[in-house]
Amino acid sequence: MPAESNLNLLKRLRLRFTQQETGQKLGFTERTVRRWETGESSPARIPAEAIYKLLEVVPPEGDFTFVDLFAGIGGTRLGFERAGGRCVFPSEYDKFACKTYAENFSNTADHTFAGDITEVQTTDVPDHDVLLAGFPCQPFSIAGVSKKQSLGRAHGFLDETQGTMFFDIARILAEKRPTAFLLENVPNLLSHDKKRTFVKIQEVLRKLEYDIDVRVVSARRWVPQRRQRVLIVGFDRGRTGGQSAFGFGE
Repeated sequence: MPAESNLNLLKRLRLRFTQQETGQKLGFTERTVRRWETGESSPARIPAEAIYKLLEVVPPEGDFTFVDLFAGIGGTRLGFERAGGRCVFPSEYDKFACKTYAENFSNTADHTFAGDITEVQTTDVPDHDVLLAGFPCQPFSIAGVSKKQSLGRAHGFLDETQGTMFFDIARILAEKRPTAFLLENVPNLLSHDKKRTFVKIQEVLRKLEYDIDVRVVSARRWVPQRRQRVLIVGFDRGRTGGQSAFGFGE
């Protein structure tokens, strides 16, 4: 098989494993894997079948289960899998993101991949420990609000297409009662509509009896960009007794 094909397979594998893990699973050193990725040497001598086998391995049971809503191409899922979790239900509407997600996570035989979250019945969502949701940010972002205003269109919760999807998250939280959740959006969510939007979100989550922690986090410590996002972490008060041990690291 041509070296380029092997390189593409290697890129898919690296979405799941670190350089060290990739080397161990293929029988090479971490340095060799790094040389393949920098183009210093060719991965042509790797049996493609060995990589395919690793890509198709059924994920382990995991220490906890999670659902991946508004999944995009699966970036959040990667982190939670490396933390010991197992995805039992991803949902994504964009067809191009779905295609990439399927490439990144080739083995989805053990769970359903859903599309439009507004059409998902809570009975179709498996029980899970953690809910992940990076719900649409356009109705709340500075750029998105500015554009919608210039076009005379509604934004925030008044955007009936994207702005109400938070309530689909709340619907699933109310029915499935996961122990914890992680919601992600743009920092402007905190100040949108003179802070009334976020006040409403807090009210809904607290009415569902979740204690929440909120922090604006920059990705600059992990990726080469100053990308800021607000993270909302919640824990079921009934299970933690209001004493969750969670804390944002510095």
